[in-house]
Amino acid sequence: MDEKISAIVERTVGKILSHYPITPAVEVVNYVHEAVSKIVKGILERYLNRDANFEDAIEDLMRYLATDRNFSPSESLRILGDIKKELRKELNLNDREAIKLYEIVDEVLYRAFEFYYACRAKIFELRLKEKDRDLEIMRRIIEFSRLAEDRKD
Repeated sequence: MDEKISAIVERTVGKILSHYPITPAVEVVNYVHEAVSKIVKGILERYLNRDANFEDAIEDLMRYLATDRNFSPSESLRILGDIKKELRKELNLNDREAIKLYEIVDEVLYRAFEFYYACRAKIFELRLKEKDRDLEIMRRIIEFSRLAEDRKD
């Protein structure tokens, strides 16, 4: 079972990192790998009716994907959605078992969307503050240049 989980994690991480012309820093690879691993294991734990809390991993992965310009919002969520297909295939689930798994993954996707959206909203807010700061600097430069012109006269 661990080999199957590892295979799913490796394929998923591979999908995420395949958008880069060169392999990102080891810290980035480890960050993504750890988040994906926790998510896949958490989904499987919930499928086996065990308690699993892996929201931090979902948030970490969505924060990473939300800040990565290589991924659109739909591509970011599709990465998690594809995990259900991978799990079904690796675990050889019948239709009834697959429905249970799909319901769990759908809940993960809903939560992932909330994290993704919150991160993108924060990015927008920070960009807006940066633009306001730039405008204030420009206003001061113009004011300073006008004062300098008035002193010349």
